[in-house]
Amino acid sequence: MTVVFKSILKDEISMFMDVVKLSVVDYKAYQRTLTDFDLFLHEEQLAEKQLDASQIERWLDGFDVHLSTKKSKLSHLRRFSVYLSTLGIVATLPELPRSTTDFTPYVFTADEMALIFDMADDLVITRAKSRVTAEFPMLLRVLYGCGLRLGEALSLTWNEVDLADGIITVKIAKNQKQRLVPMSDELTRILRLYRKAQCFEMSDNSLLFKKSDGCPRSSGAYWSVFNSILCDLGIKNPQTAKYRSRGPCIHSLRHTFIMQSFLKADSEGRGFMETVPFLSTYLGHTGLMETDKYLKARHELYTDAHAVITDHMRDIFPEEV
Repeated sequence: MTVVFKSILKDEISMFMDVVKLSVVDYKAYQRTLTDFDLFLHEEQLAEKQLDASQIERWLDGFDVHLSTKKSKLSHLRRFSVYLSTLGIVATLPELPRSTTDFTPYVFTADEMALIFDMADDLVITRAKSRVTAEFPMLLRVLYGCGLRLGEALSLTWNEVDLADGIITVKIAKNQKQRLVPMSDELTRILRLYRKAQCFEMSDNSLLFKKSDGCPRSSGAYWSVFNSILCDLGIKNPQTAKYRSRGPCIHSLRHTFIMQSFLKADSEGRGFMETVPFLSTYLGHTGLMETDKYLKARHELYTDAHAVITDHMRDIFPEEV
């Protein structure tokens, strides 16, 4: 669907997006940011072509999201401002405060994962007419078995999944870090069976997880299914559960994969310094610090692991001021 921009900068935004589509894999993130910002500028009824820091601050203040998300949106506008400068249009940007490091990821226990898998598999029977719940057990295994982000899994097409060698090629990824993701033999076997299911009509170019018409489905549908499972199991309180909350959620499957991968490597005699660089690359992280924050989860459940991690990290990462 063609996006129509309406603000005084509509022509510049349109031309900028034409460039972005040719040079950025995840151009839709830019499109979402600039479409929303264009609507804001249109409502502001600007009389002069410019980007003003105070306007951008007011726009960002309208988002009830994490600071890192606001920084991502600002980074899109920063590139747009550079483009405007080449056209002779004045653009100023606000500064955002540094992100805090209070994030503590939730990691599911083995017992919790067993219950989650059982309930997800039962959905095929209890909600037999729902395509979302029919796909969900497979999606759950891909997320848990490969540590993929939900968006990465939902963007996968069958020509990006090598079922002979058991390797997924992630082309649409955060930070544009494309990568190869090896799968276990068991996950590869289950994916082969999933593709053979006649009800899903799996051609080479089709998405693994999609609507009945072949179009991509919003990630919110899968968040909703997973949250309902957590609430039914008592892992998440339905009275306090919030969409995309920091507590247990579908992204916690990635946290769980990371912790379990570290514990497995440690039990097999591979040290922290040997494991983390490979794990960071496998996950598509921009650096070791990004992997580090996921190894701080649920201290009361992983006391031994935290002791090992703390010992290895004591002289690796500097103390924050």
